[in-house]
Amino acid sequence: MKKIYTLLLFSICLSFGLTAQVLVSTDPIPKNAILEEYTGIHCTYCPDGHAIAQSILDANPGRAFTIAIHQGSFAVPSAGEPDYRTTFGDALAGQTGLTGYPSGTVNRHVFTGSTTALNRGSWSVSCDQVMQEISPVNIGISSEYEASIRQLTIQVELYYTSDAPASSNFINVALIQDSIYGPQTGGNAGNNYRHMHMLRHMITGQWGDEVTTTTAGSLVTRTYTYTVPAAYINIPAVVENMKVVAFVTEDHQEIYTGDEVDAIGGTNLYIGNITSEAAYIKSSEPGIESIFNLEANSNIEGTEPFEFSLEAENAPADWTASFFIDGIEYTGPAIIDLTKTTPKEVNVIVGAGTSPGFPGYVLKMKSVTNPVAPEKMFRVMVISGVTDLIVNGTGGPETVNHQDVYLDGLAASGITSYAVTNANVMRDMINASAYQEVFTCWLNIAWTFPALTDSQAEAVMDFMSAGHNIFIGGQDIGWDIMSGADGSNGTPITRDFYTNYLNALYVADGSSANNKLNANVSDPVFGAVAQSNIVDVYAGNMYPEEINAGTGADIIFNYTTTAKHAAIKYEAPNYRSIYFGIGLEMVSNAEVRNEIISLSREWLAAEMTGVDYQAAMNSLISGQNYPNPASEYTWIAVSEAAAGGTIEIYNLNGTRVITRPLGSETLNRIDLSNLPSGIYTYRIVKGNEVSGSKKLTVIR
Repeated sequence: MKKIYTLLLFSICLSFGLTAQVLVSTDPIPKNAILEEYTGIHCTYCPDGHAIAQSILDANPGRAFTIAIHQGSFAVPSAGEPDYRTTFGDALAGQTGLTGYPSGTVNRHVFTGSTTALNRGSWSVSCDQVMQEISPVNIGISSEYEASIRQLTIQVELYYTSDAPASSNFINVALIQDSIYGPQTGGNAGNNYRHMHMLRHMITGQWGDEVTTTTAGSLVTRTYTYTVPAAYINIPAVVENMKVVAFVTEDHQEIYTGDEVDAIGGTNLYIGNITSEAAYIKSSEPGIESIFNLEANSNIEGTEPFEFSLEAENAPADWTASFFIDGIEYTGPAIIDLTKTTPKEVNVIVGAGTSPGFPGYVLKMKSVTNPVAPEKMFRVMVISGVTDLIVNGTGGPETVNHQDVYLDGLAASGITSYAVTNANVMRDMINASAYQEVFTCWLNIAWTFPALTDSQAEAVMDFMSAGHNIFIGGQDIGWDIMSGADGSNGTPITRDFYTNYLNALYVADGSSANNKLNANVSDPVFGAVAQSNIVDVYAGNMYPEEINAGTGADIIFNYTTTAKHAAIKYEAPNYRSIYFGIGLEMVSNAEVRNEIISLSREWLAAEMTGVDYQAAMNSLISGQNYPNPASEYTWIAVSEAAAGGTIEIYNLNGTRVITRPLGSETLNRIDLSNLPSGIYTYRIVKGNEVSGSKKLTVIR
């Protein structure tokens, strides 16, 4: 093996800037997450760890990266089996404090206790936490490969945007390989399991290459060459399937940040960014256009061409989208020149159609002269006409795998005004006040951890406090939040949600003996639902959770005996909730599943469904406001049923700008003198009832 280090160190005053093009950004940016996953071919639960790791990568493209390290007793091959271990794995694992497999570290950070090792249920939330923090150093990587001599040449650049906590840092360069087929206990693939992100070599050695210039403004450039062998312990080294992961550590532990590029011709050249100071989610209604004001910045010296495009995600066919640059509208790709240090305004326009939806639209920016550099993306989202939002938990892929249970159930109930998202987007939607029309969130937790993060739970509690309802289902929700057991993720915030908002009491983890779902015959809503088997859909992990109802809540389903309770419902003064200690995917009878969803929807919506529900909500408003457009004031007519409610007026950013209590008057004069010109929406809220939104135009 041949290895060469070339060193260039110098400090730069930020006020003068860099005079030559570099790979790395000189602006402070958030950390990326590096998940080091300890695994083995004889580990039953490792395929679930692999799936969780992949779901993290899928949810965070360009922000999260995985190194799968085969190590420990489960990685020892039997006779005739391949050996995926490396000479680095034991030492890496030795500093984690791991006690079982699969285990992992996220940026080698100590989140709780005194060790860095995390069970797979904690990987996702830990990555989310890390990615919210600003790194003191940015990293740039490029990799070239000379096939005739199997030589990699890897350049790594560091730029310190602030002083690092330690004066001694280390550059670590790992070579990983995808699509290695071989044996794996579990995973249902036998000896043809596809292993991904497998560590093959640490090019900078066990603990990396030391850097001693770690103060703000320092640029560090190092070049490494490495000859890739034909095989590692008889496992072919296929460079075409390899990637380079480089990261920076404080001493040999804490990882500040890292990134990944293709081994052949890969680069993470920082071409610039797309930013916005406003929320990326807005609510709308049919025929209304939502405008997102973005800013594109180039990090490439001089003036360079960039390709901009807009990609729709799950958009209904009757919705429209385009973007404006320099006053010109584009619906397809556009080549636009950008000059470094001169921002360019980009306006994304989304027009909601009559079809309900919660689509995303991704504005992409790609360097024309550096086509292999990572493109920059900014996603905007608009929600319109959605009364029921299926929300997949973010703790693992199981939620997405089983979302069809809720989709099928709502469809069978005749509900068409639904959409699907994940719990992080739901959180952002609520925080952006873009949830006015969403009456119920269906929280599909399945069997994932954490059940809810603090920020997700806080948003759900805000949603409920504002008069909206939830359905939540999944095994181990109570165990995760309330048990305090090793590996659980309960916090004061999530316990507040469980105890005071669901009004639930956690009893026990449950076992496979809880294999029948029986309705509580005395319940007026669910009492007539037929019995169904509860089945194992998680490969031997069956924990139908035993729960109880707090004061004021009702038991609605039991398990095999009436002494063990499976589900509760709760009606608070301003919201309703239903909580199942199992995921509905575990209910074997599809007709029973659909009936549970239908009855739940009727009860949560105060026994109003489809058109009837919408008509009842709209009955709070009696026609359009007058005058419209308005200037200093307008009159809003409401029905007698609206007495005691409030009128709420929102701007197009989803911010509530006026709240007006309603008395017995059916005609209400609303002062608009403090509102700037623009388009607004208004609605009536009374307890659990929320009217449809109407448009109000203010002119000056």
